[in-house]
Amino acid sequence: MASSLLQIFEQYQKARVQFVQSVAEAATRPQNIDTMQNAGVMQLLRPLLLDNVPSIQQTAALALGRLANYSDDLAEAVVANEILPQLVYSLGEQNRFYKKAAAFVLRAVAKHSPELAQSVVDSGALEALVMCLEEFDPSVKEAAAWALGYIASHTGELAQAVVDAGAVPLLVLCIQEPEISLKRITASALNDIAKHSPELAQAVVDAGAVAYLAPLIQHDDGKLKRQVCSCLAQIAKHSVDLAEVVV
Repeated sequence: MASSLLQIFEQYQKARVQFVQSVAEAATRPQNIDTMQNAGVMQLLRPLLLDNVPSIQQTAALALGRLANYSDDLAEAVVANEILPQLVYSLGEQNRFYKKAAAFVLRAVAKHSPELAQSVVDSGALEALVMCLEEFDPSVKEAAAWALGYIASHTGELAQAVVDAGAVPLLVLCIQEPEISLKRITASALNDIAKHSPELAQAVVDAGAVAYLAPLIQHDDGKLKRQVCSCLAQIAKHSVDLAEVVV
């Protein structure tokens, strides 16, 4: 009797694994999106973010990120289904794989518009993302920096919120890490903060960013050079004083 009972639980777990993997895979193909949305995919994925099996949680977050990435309608559905607070809560609790997937969802929602980025901020995501910048794993730092950059890119107010959350000094530490992709995304995030106003550019300068950005102009990686030159240009454009710091 006990073994047949356990079998029921095992079958249920296998079914959840199969469902979430199939949805995440289907979400990579645009032609599937409308059908999945009409079938209520958001409401079905939401409880799986709190599943007791970590791989199910991670794959559910990945699927939600892929869906939100497609359109602002789907990103708004993530907000409407109150998925953001769950993700933010889990960012502080879960392993590095989940953190990466959760940061991807936040980025996918925030990228579409200032209003959606504000929804991400309102969910308490900034503090959680800034904490992820202190993670040991560079891929978690990268995912967090990318999300923070997307939030900051829309308006000066959102960029100021990113600064106020304490992101800039940690982004300056990230630019000193050896991984090229982390350097690129960090330079892009600093660019997205500095571009809006002299005050925001000054915040990037005050954190010591220029001393670490300037030498990267000589780097072999073309994409990194482009991000670094853009960031320095965004700092320099605001005033003669800021231009002199860059020179």
